[in-house]
Amino acid sequence: MKSLFTADLVRFRRSPGLWAAGLLALGFSLTTLFSWYHANQVFIDLGDTDRVLHLEEFLFSYANYLSYLIAGFSALYLGTEFSSGGVRNKIARGIPRTRVYLSQIAAVVLGGIAVCISTPTVSLIVGLPLYGPPRVGAPVILLTLMGTILTSLALSTLFTAIVTAMGGGAAAVIPCAALALAGQLAASQIKLYLLRCEQLSGTDTRWYGLCRLLYDLLPAGQLAQYAALEVTGFLSMAGWALALAVLSTAAGLLLFRRQELR
Repeated sequence: MKSLFTADLVRFRRSPGLWAAGLLALGFSLTTLFSWYHANQVFIDLGDTDRVLHLEEFLFSYANYLSYLIAGFSALYLGTEFSSGGVRNKIARGIPRTRVYLSQIAAVVLGGIAVCISTPTVSLIVGLPLYGPPRVGAPVILLTLMGTILTSLALSTLFTAIVTAMGGGAAAVIPCAALALAGQLAASQIKLYLLRCEQLSGTDTRWYGLCRLLYDLLPAGQLAQYAALEVTGFLSMAGWALALAVLSTAAGLLLFRRQELR
C-alpha cells in the first residue's frame, strides 16, 4: 500500500487539476483581498465604518466555491487515471481493488486539504500588512480550518464515488458540477428561510429545526457557515461530514469492486 500511495503521490503533484484548483482558490482570495482594501479606504473616507471588512472575513471566503474545485479536480485527476489505463494496470499487477480505490480517494482528499490549508495561509500572510491582525481568536480560525478540511473530505469521497461509477469518463465532471451547484442552491434557499424565521415571530419550530438540520447536513451549508466563520455547530457539522465520507467510501468501493474495467 505504501509503494502504491508513493506512486500516486508523484502523479498527484504533477496533476494539472490540482494546480488549477489551488491557483483558482488563491486567485479568488487574493483578488478579493486587494479589491476590498481599496473599497475599505473609500468607506473610511466616507465615515461608513459599518461596511468596512476585516481580515478574518477573507480567510475562508473560498469555502463557498470549494465544492466546485474538488469536483473539477476529482474528475480531471481520476479521469486521467482511468483513461491512461493506470487503474486497469494496477489491478492487472495483482493489486487488490480495495487498495487501488483507497489510493484514489487519498489523492483527491490530499488535493482538497492542500487547498484548505494553503489558501487561508497565503491570505493571512498577504492580508496582515493590509488589514492588520484578525479580530477573532485563533480557536475560531483553527476550528474553521478543521471544518473545511472535514467537509472537503466528505466531498472528495463523494465525487470519487461518482467519477468511479462513471468509469472515469470526461462526462463525469457534469454530474459532479451539477451536484455541487444543486447543493449550493439548496443551502442558499434554506439559509434565506432560516433568516426569515429568526426575524419573524410565531415560526413553526419543527420546520425551523428540520431546516437547521438540513443546513448543517449539506456540505454546501457547512461551507457557507465556515466562510462566515460560524463554528457554533462545528461538532454537528463535523459528524455529518464524517458520516457522508464513510457512506460515500463504502458505496464507491462496492461499485468499484463490481465494475468491469475496459
